[in-house]
Amino acid sequence: MVLRLRIPAPRLWEGAKCLGLYEVIHYDLFFEDPPEAVAFCNGEDGIICPIRHECLLFALTNNLKEGVWGGTVEATRRVIRARWPLEGREPRDEWHWMTHDEALHGARLEDLIVEEEEDEDE
Repeated sequence: MVLRLRIPAPRLWEGAKCLGLYEVIHYDLFFEDPPEAVAFCNGEDGIICPIRHECLLFALTNNLKEGVWGGTVEATRRVIRARWPLEGREPRDEWHWMTHDEALHGARLEDLIVEEEEDEDE
């Protein structure tokens, strides 16, 4: 449980794709259906949430453990924070949206693929 936020909500959630969502659905998508929430945030419908990055930073900095935040589930955020622990009260530069596998390996898979291709060319 967070008693005091380290950083405030990004722009009071203005511009968030989920803003007003509960007028359309009648359950808590982000806590009751994580796979659907992750797909929603990450643009399965063609629209990635405009504040996905800020939402993720909010969750990581404030150590929010439950639900979907910034297009990630709890397990992914836990791996990100374990690899790059919070230092002070400010979000880390290394914190950005990534898949769970990317978090485990410490880099984006697409960057690892580019590095492998460069190694093969040498």
